[in-house]
Amino acid sequence: MAPIDQFPTCENETPNDAEAQSVATEETSLLPTAKEDRNDVAKIITVNFAMLMAGMNDAATGALIPYIQPSYNVGLLAVAILYLVNFSGWFLAAFTNIHLASRLGMGGTLVIGASIQLIAYALTFWKPPFLVFSSSFFFTGLGVACLDAQVNTYVAHMRNSHRWLGVLHAAYGLGALLSPIAATMFATKTPYWHLFYLLMLFLTVCNIAWSSWSFRDSLFKSSNYADGEGAGDQLKAALSQKSVWMISLFFFLYVGAEVTAGGWVIEFLIEVRHSPPNIAGYVASGFWGGLMIGRILLADITHKLGDRRMVFIYILMGLGLQLVFWLVLDVAVDAIAISLLGFIIAPFFPVGVLVLTNILPRELHVAAIGFTATVGQAGSAAFPFLTGAIASKAGVAVLQPIMVTLLVGMFLCWGLISRAKRN
Repeated sequence: MAPIDQFPTCENETPNDAEAQSVATEETSLLPTAKEDRNDVAKIITVNFAMLMAGMNDAATGALIPYIQPSYNVGLLAVAILYLVNFSGWFLAAFTNIHLASRLGMGGTLVIGASIQLIAYALTFWKPPFLVFSSSFFFTGLGVACLDAQVNTYVAHMRNSHRWLGVLHAAYGLGALLSPIAATMFATKTPYWHLFYLLMLFLTVCNIAWSSWSFRDSLFKSSNYADGEGAGDQLKAALSQKSVWMISLFFFLYVGAEVTAGGWVIEFLIEVRHSPPNIAGYVASGFWGGLMIGRILLADITHKLGDRRMVFIYILMGLGLQLVFWLVLDVAVDAIAISLLGFIIAPFFPVGVLVLTNILPRELHVAAIGFTATVGQAGSAAFPFLTGAIASKAGVAVLQPIMVTLLVGMFLCWGLISRAKRN
């Protein structure tokens, strides 16, 4: 990843003089101040747009499942394999991301990640044979992983990072909100559902161009630990910390639950609740919309009332909403419950990144945030695949017990993270 000196000023650092103290306090706006210049604004826009693209990518597959199946004449297991192929890209990135970024710099890694995504969309927009279509998901996993690790690390070192992380992941939620709507429109208004990926290709070209310009000062420039003991030792030191593994597991379960809910809810509503496909697509957008709004509105509330305490409360509330969604056989009630579930669980990833920066020494932040973010996002492929594989044998109703299990696992895992912090 990029060297520490490429990052904006960390929230926890004390300004050197009274003037800086007055400019950048907890009560100032989210806009960059003090040492942050106009180019930092361009970088902030870039990382948020990259995260919006990640959200669009993750949410699209679930919305297109009802159209992919008949188009390729495949079952749920074959569709679930798309998530498994995607997971392989994330898994590779978990151990190679820091080495790539240490040699190419943050800007170079963002451009490479977006370029890998471009390969994926170039393979999918023309509806290729299913083998080629499924193979493209490796590139989306790898490309999004490169972007995700970098943008989380960058934003975690900004002033008032709890707010900025909320904004960053709200951008992900916005992308995930818009994606099912756009994909459903392509699939229902035209016979060419696969042209949705042509839209993604165009947006990715824009992302590459904007990233190249805004990060031109660190574009393809190696960091000061690119050789010798740098990247590898940083990663080894981070992985020796118990908290890194526990937060990685928490992220793995959380992002898995997030994408499993947003991805398979459409098929669940169609098969189990007998909802029309277009209505089911909009219900999924309600979940992602709740996620987007929650990451903005709950950021300050969660921070002020206590991150650890509030995550426990949110998980319990989420379990209640999930049980309502499971047991109440009404699409309208389900739509409300799943939207509120997205709202309630929204702060988990930003809070986890913030807690990690408080637990670990600053010199391990780069490797630790990159690894935990990448492993966590791998859950977005692993659990949707598991759900699809089980659903191919037992029916898509298995979504509900899987979601409850993931929420319970998150509750237990978060307790272990809290004890690690106290120690």
